[in-house]
Amino acid sequence: MAGVAESFQFPFDSREHRMAYNEDLCRDLNERKVEWMKDGHLAAGFRCECWQLDCPDRMHLSGSEWREVRSQTNRFAVMPGHVATEDETVIEKYPHFWLIEKHGEAGDAAEALE
Repeated sequence: MAGVAESFQFPFDSREHRMAYNEDLCRDLNERKVEWMKDGHLAAGFRCECWQLDCPDRMHLSGSEWREVRSQTNRFAVMPGHVATEDETVIEKYPHFWLIEKHGEAGDAAEALE
């Protein structure tokens, strides 16, 4: 069975743009989850915002951790080890997630998508 990333393709200019799109999609889903939770609804953990569109991993973030992740448009919360080292830098390693920052073309694309 083909994964989501294999069956759902967009024409991208580069690998970095595709990665930024995948991460932005997860960021949007997580931001909707935050709004859902503000209305008093319970929710499972946040999606890993790594470059892999079909990543199934979830993590729990506190309110202050969430605000730190969203403090800059090129920052994302990923599961430990889910880093594209050529396009991302680990800013902080928490036991349950890593805060990464996109740079270069991938960072520019992430900022433009926000």
